[in-house]
Amino acid sequence: MGRADKPFHPGSYTIHTTGALLFLSLVLLLVACTGRPTTEPLYAVGETAVVDGWQVTVHSFSILAGDSWRQPATDHVFCAVELTLKNTSARIRFVMPEKQMQMLTTANAGFAPDYEAGVMAARSHQWFVTQGQMDPGSDLHGAAAYEIPEDWQDLRWEFRSGLFPWSKRVVFALGELPAQ
Repeated sequence: MGRADKPFHPGSYTIHTTGALLFLSLVLLLVACTGRPTTEPLYAVGETAVVDGWQVTVHSFSILAGDSWRQPATDHVFCAVELTLKNTSARIRFVMPEKQMQMLTTANAGFAPDYEAGVMAARSHQWFVTQGQMDPGSDLHGAAAYEIPEDWQDLRWEFRSGLFPWSKRVVFALGELPAQ
């Protein structure tokens, strides 16, 4: 009997297709979420890195004090990375800290910027959140602020050149939390 003689079962086609799509989705999700090892060069505080149309300078790394309205969670601290971004490309670029700036440990565990810590950075140092549209040649000075566990060691700060996890990136070695 040839293939034409076998009866068609629509349910089996749907099950196999759904299973294949589910498997493919899981593989893509694992690839996207897997932390990449840090093989890029590490820059130090005070240095400038160039990546994919951006010039990124980290000026300082500091602890931020809370106030009567905003306090970090137990065993956490507010901290800020003071930075300058310059758009060196010939096109308008957009900065979204929650997608492009992360505080990391050497194990690549990370935190996105924190709103409450950002308020404290603005109040205490007049460092504004570096975000928004940047015209070619323009620069932006401000800070990315975080709430992180106070026992984190060997801290690193990552800037991604785009909004996607696979965008080119630069990593700055921050070291230990500064004394409070």
